[in-house]
Amino acid sequence: MAVPLLDTLTDLLSATSGALAGAVVTGLFNRGRRRQLSDQVIAGQQALAHQQAENERLMEIIKDKESFILQLEEKILESEKTKAVKKRGK
Repeated sequence: MAVPLLDTLTDLLSATSGALAGAVVTGLFNRGRRRQLSDQVIAGQQALAHQQAENERLMEIIKDKESFILQLEEKILESEKTKAVKKRGK
């Protein structure tokens, strides 16, 4: 009767050791993957921040150009009004 109990304990110890060894090996493999994924996420965030800064710079340029266009339109309208008033006055 002692032999089956000893076999069961040996099997249990062997299964537990195998599970622990598997967990350690899996943890080592996953550590590298997690580090690689973390580096990719950080690189992606940096690229996104750079892109956002570039977008803001371009938006400022567009706003400046729009403002300049509006000023030119106002000048054109004023000159047309002045021409119309001069024609009426003649």
